[in-house]
Amino acid sequence: MKKTIKKLTAVGLTLTSVMGLVACGASNSSSDDSKSKSVDWSSVEKPGTFSVMVDGTVVKDTNGGQAFYDYLAELTGLDIEWIRPEHSAYYDQVASTFASGDIPDVVLLSSDYLALYANNGYLWDMTDAWENSETKNSGRLISAAEKIEEANVVLGADGEYAMYGYSPFRGNGCCTYIKASWLKAAGLSVDDVKDKTLTYSEYYDILKKMKAAAASDYVISAPGWIGTEAPYTNYLPEFYQDAEYTFYKNADGEYVDGFSEEAMQNALQRIQDAVKDGIIDSETEGQTTSQARNKFYSTDPSTESGVFTYWAGTWADTLVTNLANKGLDSELVAIYPIEELGTYTERLSTAWCITSAADDAGKAEGIYKYFIDTMLDGGDVQMAWEYGAKGTHWDDKAETVTLATAKEGDAVKSYTYSEGQFHFLPSPEDPTTLMKKNHIDPVLAIASFNGTDPGATSLTENVTENFEMFSSHSDVATPLPMTETLGNNITDINTARNEVISKVALGQMTVEDGMKYYTDTVGSKVEAVLKSLNSLGE
Repeated sequence: MKKTIKKLTAVGLTLTSVMGLVACGASNSSSDDSKSKSVDWSSVEKPGTFSVMVDGTVVKDTNGGQAFYDYLAELTGLDIEWIRPEHSAYYDQVASTFASGDIPDVVLLSSDYLALYANNGYLWDMTDAWENSETKNSGRLISAAEKIEEANVVLGADGEYAMYGYSPFRGNGCCTYIKASWLKAAGLSVDDVKDKTLTYSEYYDILKKMKAAAASDYVISAPGWIGTEAPYTNYLPEFYQDAEYTFYKNADGEYVDGFSEEAMQNALQRIQDAVKDGIIDSETEGQTTSQARNKFYSTDPSTESGVFTYWAGTWADTLVTNLANKGLDSELVAIYPIEELGTYTERLSTAWCITSAADDAGKAEGIYKYFIDTMLDGGDVQMAWEYGAKGTHWDDKAETVTLATAKEGDAVKSYTYSEGQFHFLPSPEDPTTLMKKNHIDPVLAIASFNGTDPGATSLTENVTENFEMFSSHSDVATPLPMTETLGNNITDINTARNEVISKVALGQMTVEDGMKYYTDTVGSKVEAVLKSLNSLGE
């Protein structure tokens, strides 16, 4: 029996993604049957051809994607049809694809969208599959693995909690990087910020000193005033501090609207002040991650930023490499979270989801066993998901690897390796740099290799130290359950929230006027959502 899906809106901040989800293949019986079936996992057979929809976190076609597809097929024997929307418009394309009725068998989803699609019967319950999986029972899981997978346990269409997605890696999060050159120009040193827990006042004083010494109109470049997924505030953490952007469960066990609280009002005032003082880029509105990064890499002193909050781990190396390639001082300091922030927030991991379409076709169990559960097999398949295709993205044969030069006159960089020594090859997309990873960042994988990770030697001390710092100074975001009322109203609520943040940040509204506008515009919708969230479990 097909379920009639009411018109819902996307939970994330892609506000153009208004999804008219109708009866297009979602089935009540899919999630119910997956609970009632007793599966002999040892006898599950390999599936036939199936489709997989992914974003740009899987190595892109322009960066040797086809070589990865072929290599994975060689290792697993799977026949996969890859669907690759533009990364920046990924969730718009997911929404329209589902609405069309041509639902893929596997889809990669962020936590918000996982909750939305699961709640409306589009995803297959993989609880039993995970419990019986080789990965879970391998003895190779990291200590945080169960907590990571718990975030994928959400409400299904039957009103029961179940695991509707699988995350082979930690979500990671953002930490704040400061250019050593900017500190020195301001009469400061790396020791003034490194391995120290600064107060907001101390941190802001450092920012003002860097602004006074800089030619640029700002110190901090950021990709928008607010992020597009939980924890939302991660690109300006020192200014948001303990403010919650959306609904959350407080210490009393009650769901509240974080945006309505005093902590958010204080955060907005800090952001407005920082824009007035020339600390935060006034052109942050609508800025993409690449635009914000480019300002951090800028060779024009008038548009260069000196502070950038971005992903920990591998990105710590990528930022350094790109600064060096631009001829800039590449020394960066990743600072501890400031005292008022307490901890950085690790985002909820994106998850691999098997859809009701795959279940209806009798392929769900086979896809899980031979595709999902092999991603962290501790061997060759895990190598492919972490490092890409052998011979295209990495190799272990004796050879000399030479990078292309960015411009005439640049020094040629060559690296010589012996037989059996793992090494990255030049990126097909940018042969002036070496590849760094595929979909699974090696430092974020939730399961280790059988023995030593062959690619471990490729991880620089900078990457491992940075992620260790972030890991020891962060906590995982808490998922928000989905309700029909939340799904029906969240786009309007988030539109109002974002408008308030933007206008207050730019001085077009006071904090008080912004909060009044928010209450007048969507106050009744906020109350309805809170009522629905607080009635869960009754």
